[in-house]
Amino acid sequence: MHRGVYAVGHRSASRVTHLRAALLACGEGAVISHGTAAALYRFWDDWPRLIDVTVPVEAGRKIDGIRCRRCRYPAQEEIEARHGLAVTTPARTLVDLAGIVRLDTLRKTVGRAAIRKRLDVQAVDLAIHNAKGRRGLKRLELALVPYRTKDGKPPDVRSDFETLVLPELLELGLTRPQVNAWLHIDGERFLVDFLWEAASVIVETDGRETHETPTAFQGDRRRDQFLAAAGYRVLRVTWSQIHGERAAVLDRVRRAVSPRRRR
Repeated sequence: MHRGVYAVGHRSASRVTHLRAALLACGEGAVISHGTAAALYRFWDDWPRLIDVTVPVEAGRKIDGIRCRRCRYPAQEEIEARHGLAVTTPARTLVDLAGIVRLDTLRKTVGRAAIRKRLDVQAVDLAIHNAKGRRGLKRLELALVPYRTKDGKPPDVRSDFETLVLPELLELGLTRPQVNAWLHIDGERFLVDFLWEAASVIVETDGRETHETPTAFQGDRRRDQFLAAAGYRVLRVTWSQIHGERAAVLDRVRRAVSPRRRR
């Protein structure tokens, strides 16, 4: 598979096998990192073309299919085992990515980490502190803003759509909503995407995958009836709206949550 690294008895090598071979080829102390670590954690859908590896000392030899990253070698607490592989922790992975990806990609990656329940903001803050002087840290701080809460627990986001909309809502200056909150109405339980309890406003993010079937349509209408009867105003934001008329949709949400007083 690489010079001095062989797959013996394998009919076809799996992804993990290729990653393990890359670590062996790079020598003792090699760690999966950057984009490859993000894909391994399922923060990214696509795998990088080259396997990203951070090594304690660069040997100076290029290895086909492997990209040795030049950065501060991770501390022991910044490395964990996944599928039997040494890989940078999610916190350290986000710090590594901050210097090589754009803000929109970094925001999506942070959001995916939150969806996967692997976003530990305190751990990321520590990794940022240990990485002083590296590029992209200000971008990472900006991407973390929607996930900083008073109790230290990141919002319970569950979809890419929610992670896309949440920062936009906060940037409007709105108070932080409850995310994926349960409401009990007339003996039934309803999970709502964003809730401003004081304003009695709910925003539902209707993704294409889960809200465009006839069954989902009927279920959404029934939910809306229960919520309206309980005094809540429901605003539904669709995927096409957030991409085609984002500013106008978000402004309507802002006016619903923080209506101006009539003179």
